[in-house]
Amino acid sequence: MSIEDCWKGLSVANANPALRRCRECGRGQDEGHRLQRCTGCFLVLYCSKSCQKTGWKTHKLSCGTDATATERLSDPEWNVQMRTLGFSNFSSFSDVVQQWRDANGWAIHLCASVLVMQGGGIHASQNPQKIVSLSLTRRRSVTPDLPSSRNPSTMLVVEDLRLLDLEESLTKGPDLRAQWECGAPARAAKREKYATHPLFAGILPVVFTFDELPAAAATIYIAQCHPNPGTRPFAEQLAPIRDTILEDLMHLGVDSINAGFSLRAVLGASEGVLPGHFVRSHGTWTWQQLFSDWSQYRRGQHTGLDQTIDKLRSGFTPSTLLEMFQCLVLS
Repeated sequence: MSIEDCWKGLSVANANPALRRCRECGRGQDEGHRLQRCTGCFLVLYCSKSCQKTGWKTHKLSCGTDATATERLSDPEWNVQMRTLGFSNFSSFSDVVQQWRDANGWAIHLCASVLVMQGGGIHASQNPQKIVSLSLTRRRSVTPDLPSSRNPSTMLVVEDLRLLDLEESLTKGPDLRAQWECGAPARAAKREKYATHPLFAGILPVVFTFDELPAAAATIYIAQCHPNPGTRPFAEQLAPIRDTILEDLMHLGVDSINAGFSLRAVLGASEGVLPGHFVRSHGTWTWQQLFSDWSQYRRGQHTGLDQTIDKLRSGFTPSTLLEMFQCLVLS
């Protein structure tokens, strides 16, 4: 399996454009079928008892931890603070964070991988173990491109992102090491899943922190894979402008989140990564691509996308940059 296969795997995970969907099979919510929450953590959604039973082997590794965090953060004092931020309670906040991560999953992977490349590569990110820290804040304004303040894909904005040393980070709070240890089963499951992958290199934790809620951090784990050796000659040709290409890729990743043109891998005759936006449909937010091919891009379709393209300095188009990423990733 190559690094391209890893990204195709991410594409499959995002094949359903709806944000609210079954954790196990990916079925979306519609007018005739409502998803049900896990009764343990009240965060994960399933379409049926069968899917919940099938998914329990994996979900049980985090369900107890999620339930404890939800209970701890759902007291009246926290809910008052939630309402000042525009959320009815911690559960509604958690829903938004989960849907935001889902909506922007491709861009999050892109940004994390670029940080690793800018920080010395995959070996440096594993020795010693690094984490990616994304500092988020609540979006305060609406624009013509982002007309709804309730769209979960755009409710949070990336304020800062950086690559940090894990051990150093764990010393900055009295409970951080204990919280990290709670995630050990989930990390072990991720490693086991990719253990036989010939290019598997390790796990990269991505920690989301919230400026207004410093105690409500969330963590996901990305599987890191070495690049396909067959792409090395191409990567070597691009080496003189590698740093500029990485800067452009970071612009595409961060701006797709902050400016609301969510990047997503599409399946079908013309596979690739396209920009889109989320619209309300059948009781959930659903991704719609801005166009079916980058050759159809025209200025004026999306102001945020126009402004991002104006920042690019490598001379390559967004589609070419994203294709290069398949070759450069973690090299």
